[in-house]
Amino acid sequence: MKRLLLALLLALWLQPTLAQNQFIIPPEGRGAYSSMLPVMPSYVDNRVLAANVNETHTVPTGAKTVVMSATCSAFYTKKDGAAAVPADDVTDGTGSAINPSGFSILDVATIGLIAPTACIVSLWFYK
Repeated sequence: MKRLLLALLLALWLQPTLAQNQFIIPPEGRGAYSSMLPVMPSYVDNRVLAANVNETHTVPTGAKTVVMSATCSAFYTKKDGAAAVPADDVTDGTGSAINPSGFSILDVATIGLIAPTACIVSLWFYK
């Protein structure tokens, strides 16, 4: 097993410089292959947002986490309420989060979504 791992590492080391878009997952210390790729989500929704219009998205039953991605440069979220694009300072803790990558959503029923420009927000839910 050690010889196989050594041969693989040597082959990778001797390989010509890789292109930036080439994807290789090296083995772990025990020789097993793993990855840093996310697990496929249990549930995926997409929301098409009009500029400056809040949409309230219902969290699927049993979801524990959400990962979000958007086609716009900025979008805002708020748990269990309407999200808002800030027009002034918000200093009382009621502001909306900008461009979150994801959240733990235990005990969250809805997610408010809004963007200053029209865009699509993809929500990946995990149970």
